[in-house]
Amino acid sequence: GSTWCSAPLRVAPPRLGVCCSLEEGKMTREDWRKKKELEEQRKLGNAPAEVDEERKDINPHIPQYISSVPWYIDPSKRPTLKHQRPQSEHEKQYSAIGEWYKRGVQESAVATEFHKGACENCGAMTHKKKDCLERPRKVGANFTGTGIAPDEHAQIQFTMDYDGKRDHWNGYDPEEHQRIVEEYAKVDLAKRTLKAQKLQDELASGKLDQTESRGQAGEAGGDANAAG
Repeated sequence: GSTWCSAPLRVAPPRLGVCCSLEEGKMTREDWRKKKELEEQRKLGNAPAEVDEERKDINPHIPQYISSVPWYIDPSKRPTLKHQRPQSEHEKQYSAIGEWYKRGVQESAVATEFHKGACENCGAMTHKKKDCLERPRKVGANFTGTGIAPDEHAQIQFTMDYDGKRDHWNGYDPEEHQRIVEEYAKVDLAKRTLKAQKLQDELASGKLDQTESRGQAGEAGGDANAAG
């Protein structure tokens, strides 16, 4: 019968040149030594730094396992830091700072006839019959074609970043505040006008003397002019 050998298989360790050839593409000992010397000169600043495909300098102090491109990204294995930077196709897109919810939706644009795919109950295009919130009609809009309800405005969904979620002034309309200021100014002017008219009535009825009424009327008139 045949005899099986139970001794483990002994393999000679690979030489340095063989390891280098696997990693650096058949690099000899001399080429490996020159490469190490060039790396040391670059770290000392005596040799120009290596550049990538975008003509950007690569910091010589960055380890090789960071600057080397994985084989599944670039088979050429050209030194670069592009794979370490944020990739635009994988970055999350956030809403712009000027985007906000639509306000004051116009409801005057109402359909005059029933359209295919609309709600069979009210005729709106933004929902179906099972989601309709109006009173169930005895005869739906799909049969009558009248009384079509306006379409609801579906607000868009925003994707806010950290600052956007905490921006209390987002969507603020400064013209709204200006209208409030103008309204208070009109109320203040009306109060001053009524005060001046009251002084004139009291002077005409004889409740105030001429000297006192002149002083109070002058104050009221000056305040009214300042407010105007």
